Amino acid sequence: MIIFLLYITLGLILNFNGPLAIYLKKEDKYALKQNENKNWFYRYLLIIVVRLLMTIIYPLFFFNVYILNNKPIEPISFLDKFDRSVVIRFREIGKYNNIAPTEKSSDKMIIEIYTLICTSFRKASLVRKEHIPANSLNVIALKFMKLYEDLGEEFMNEHLEYELNNYKIQGLRPEYKYDISLF
Repeated sequence: MIIFLLYITLGLILNFNGPLAIYLKKEDKYALKQNENKNWFYRYLLIIVVRLLMTIIYPLFFFNVYILNNKPIEPISFLDKFDRSVVIRFREIGKYNNIAPTEKSSDKMIIEIYTLICTSFRKASLVRKEHIPANSLNVIALKFMKLYEDLGEEFMNEHLEYELNNYKIQGLRPEYKYDISLF
């Protein structure tokens, strides 16, 4: 019984100090980010379960890190990977064609514009009962990135409203029907 209590006590200490604690803090941040839209019970339940589990199986962590030399991988969500690849691809297209997005636009703004354009035009396409191909949405997003860099966010938003109304009435403009694949 004393050995079990010492084992659990050591596990609890290692949960909050040392390399295991550093790794678990990264996992905690990732879990909180992934569950940010859920209530507090579900956000913290996963963290508590992982901490309790690591209190029991902490020797496996140290065996993995120090004997097998397997370093823990930092968690990355699919959305983060997707956002990063979208930014890289739009910047490559812009650089190759000497168009926006340039260094004037931050990575965050590129994602915001891309998300805004895709969601807005997809909602408008539901009104028309049409499907807008992803490649056409990419072309539209590039044009709005240029508008953002040249004339600012306020004008871009006003023009977006105009374009959405125009799309609902007349359909997709011919210049938006080109194909630009991001992948």
